[in-house]
Amino acid sequence: MEMCPLGFMKDMGSPQTLVCVKQVKQEVSEDWDESMPLPGDIIEGFSEDDADDLFVPTKLKSDLSSQLGNVHQQLEVIWVKVRRGDTTIKLQARIVQEKSSMPHKKFTIRAATDDRHVAVLGDLTLEQCAELQEMSRRVVNVDYRGFNKMGVKYDWRMKVGTYLPDHHFSVVSSILFMPLQCEYCIESTTTRCMAWFSAAVSSGAPLVFVNIQTEQNVISVYSSLYMSSKV
Repeated sequence: MEMCPLGFMKDMGSPQTLVCVKQVKQEVSEDWDESMPLPGDIIEGFSEDDADDLFVPTKLKSDLSSQLGNVHQQLEVIWVKVRRGDTTIKLQARIVQEKSSMPHKKFTIRAATDDRHVAVLGDLTLEQCAELQEMSRRVVNVDYRGFNKMGVKYDWRMKVGTYLPDHHFSVVSSILFMPLQCEYCIESTTTRCMAWFSAAVSSGAPLVFVNIQTEQNVISVYSSLYMSSKV
């Protein structure tokens, strides 16, 4: 047995799984925020209020579904304790029945503020949860300790007007490099960008380096990364 980074024990022979938000049915990622269940959130328990000693712990998706089914008629809103990065936070959520669960009823949670934002739960390994958390972090433009910023759309005209060295240039080229699936930090993408530029200049392309601007781009980031994780 060994201790995992988030404090869970796992057997070396078979990795232990955790109850995790596998995806959400709200596909408009621009509407996501830190108060909602997000892909990668590890669900540690739920309670009628946010008192720590009242949270019902959960270990398996099936157990959580059963527990939610037992209380869904009595409780309109619950508190859910989730592990996100290296922090534990409490979210308000509503209990809903999975539409495809007939005839055996199964229950999950959705955001308290958005009826579209329904969580799809699963029993995932710690590594799978961490990968999904990284995807969510990139989608909503947050730091590693918590979700506190919304995504920023790139304003090309403003950037050109601000950083163009000579407004009388006849030709201006601006190249957008999107991060690859294996690139989880800006340094990796920047290194690839500069390698491409150096190769282009070495081959004779009449290019002059001016500047690099980095911006968070939230368009389809989660969708593309999530689909690749299922392959």
